[in-house]
Amino acid sequence: MLKEYEMKNQLFKTFMASVLISFSYASVTFNLNTSTAPGFTDSTSTILIRGTMNNWSGNEWEMSNLGGDYWVFTSDTLSDGDYEYKYVVIDALDTESWESTDNRSMSVSSNTNLPQDYWENGTTPPYTETDSIDVWFRISTAGIVGYDGDTMFVAGYMNSWNGEPLVKEGDSDFWSRQYSFDPAGTGIGYKFQHGFGGWESIPNRTAELTSDTTLSWVYWDNIPPSNAETVYTNVTLTVVDEGLSFQDIQFKGQFSNWNFIQGYDDGTNGDEIANDGIWTAVLDSVVGPNSYEWGAVECDSTCYDGIGNDNEGGMWLLGLISEPNQEFSIEEDGSINGSTSFTIPYLGDEITKTVIFSVDMTEWLDEENSTGIPVFSVSRGDQMQVRGAFNGWNCDNPADCEMTRTPGTNLFSLATSVTGYPNTETEFKYFMEHDSSSIDLLSQTYGDIYNDIGWEDSPQFGGGNRYFTLGADDGTGLLELPLSGYYDLPSGGVVPCCRTVGLSFHVDMIHAIEQGFNASEDSVYISFKDRWLKYLQGLGDDYKVYATPNGDGSYSLDASFVGPFPWHMTYTWGFYDVSEVAYIEEGGGFGFGRFRARYHHANANNDCWWRDYSFPQDTFQVEDPPLPVEDFNPDSICIPLAGLGDEMIPDEYFLSDNYPNPFNPATSFTFGISSSSEVNINIYNILGQKIFAFNKGKLDAGTYEFNWNGVNQNGEQVTTGIYFYEMEVGNDFQDIKKMTLLK
Repeated sequence: MLKEYEMKNQLFKTFMASVLISFSYASVTFNLNTSTAPGFTDSTSTILIRGTMNNWSGNEWEMSNLGGDYWVFTSDTLSDGDYEYKYVVIDALDTESWESTDNRSMSVSSNTNLPQDYWENGTTPPYTETDSIDVWFRISTAGIVGYDGDTMFVAGYMNSWNGEPLVKEGDSDFWSRQYSFDPAGTGIGYKFQHGFGGWESIPNRTAELTSDTTLSWVYWDNIPPSNAETVYTNVTLTVVDEGLSFQDIQFKGQFSNWNFIQGYDDGTNGDEIANDGIWTAVLDSVVGPNSYEWGAVECDSTCYDGIGNDNEGGMWLLGLISEPNQEFSIEEDGSINGSTSFTIPYLGDEITKTVIFSVDMTEWLDEENSTGIPVFSVSRGDQMQVRGAFNGWNCDNPADCEMTRTPGTNLFSLATSVTGYPNTETEFKYFMEHDSSSIDLLSQTYGDIYNDIGWEDSPQFGGGNRYFTLGADDGTGLLELPLSGYYDLPSGGVVPCCRTVGLSFHVDMIHAIEQGFNASEDSVYISFKDRWLKYLQGLGDDYKVYATPNGDGSYSLDASFVGPFPWHMTYTWGFYDVSEVAYIEEGGGFGFGRFRARYHHANANNDCWWRDYSFPQDTFQVEDPPLPVEDFNPDSICIPLAGLGDEMIPDEYFLSDNYPNPFNPATSFTFGISSSSEVNINIYNILGQKIFAFNKGKLDAGTYEFNWNGVNQNGEQVTTGIYFYEMEVGNDFQDIKKMTLLK
């Protein structure tokens, strides 16, 4: 009996083991992207998974929202087998909506992370697969108080900040659009707009691009819908004109999508006293709770486009007193907080002067014998312009924007009439307008050209706008502005072609802690701001270089650039905030010091050669003051100087590449010796015949330059062809390099 019992017990254990084996459980993770949903899903919705594994019922399989369109759920109770399922959404009214497509299916045999599903789209994203990187932008307008259905736009580096319309998803709050990017792209910055000119007020949104991406949908300004009841409040805005200087003041702000609203100083339309200099605009039924930025414009002929539509012209009055946009808010009880008025003090009587603008384009010409950055060609139809507040920042009227080249020089100038107040600043920039033939040529050489690359960001002004004041009426009616280089590049201010220079940057991040910087998890980077530097180096418009911690709260990074590139660096420091999933950068705006600006110097005396250089340490800046700009000193240009001697003592012997190459009629190269030595320079033709020999004699340790004007030992000009130049330092060093003479 005992044996029989033991046998039965063993058989039972074996049977149960087989059952347990046959009914093993797997961990299965479901992933859902709702960008293909018709707008009824948001982070407050409930999304369930129902199928054969739960009898197509129940609420136990509830997915978690990871942000925006992304949802996830993991089950640890599924046994091996085949299953069918669907996704179900339950909205705020407890209405269930099932996917209308065929049942989804899966086979479970082991732990698995299922491919991302798309609502009613299987695993197909809402865009077409291509060789490019496809990015899906999506925004919910539910958080915009008083939103009236204006078209939504997305603008960023991908479209040169020219807003492209989004498509509304059915009868919903969602708008979306697909963009395709070059696979080489790594990151973008962007924002959303509604109407014409209504921008989000938050810093630029960013995204790193490595593959096709459905970005998480976002609320406008990242503000979800308020539970507070909508209120409507009448708001009276005023501008006090103490000097009675203005004839037609109009208001604009976020409440009007930055379109004009007529102001009154005639005792009507809410204005109390006629002609007292207090201009009034009454806004009926402004929607709250919400906040609004606003300002005012003195209108002139540039305010409208001639057929009654608003333009971007007129004089921005806050600019006259160097004030930012004003802001007021409507609270939940309908009360108003913030600024609903500002005052323009007496600025003196308007005067008119002929202003003479001049810019030196030496280092930008694409012409014979030019040695700078070859991107501007008069022969191809390229044009230099001045654009500023006085001409509406455009070139609609060539007479007040197009510059003319002075014959026999590289200088371009414009004389145009400007009317304004004596002591107020008028902002402007120089602008390089490329002909289509130049755009084609540059694109073939360097890649697609940025649409806004012609705008300069003057290092002297910290990347901000240049400005001038008309000053007192001195009877001449003239104001001649100092000669500037485009981008402040003077003659000789370009690292020549093909020369590699390494630059080191350093920053102390102590103040970044105030903005949430966490050294244990956040990464620090530099964002370069010079458009031409990035373009010529093949860098993306949102290119970042990440720094390495030094262990004392400071960070350093090295970057190498190949000439030609400018003698300045304009940049900002930033960090990626892991906890906030956001990029935080210094600077911003358009005024003075929006970027840092530094110049390459080999030593404190600014007498230098183009070589690797380490910039002084920066300190991360938190708030609004202008970013520091290194003193502009034209005498500090690092141009090739013969016989630099012991001021630049290299660590070893070297012979540089010649520049220019090919050349006509002359070229130059540098060489360096680490100790006092006798140096010979020899030049050979293609047959190996020595045609020129020069014994420099015994030289002190240092760096030197040798210039060759294309003649042989007899002083005769040599012919077009390939030549070789040789440096000999006794028995210690020899190097030979090739150069080409073209005639």
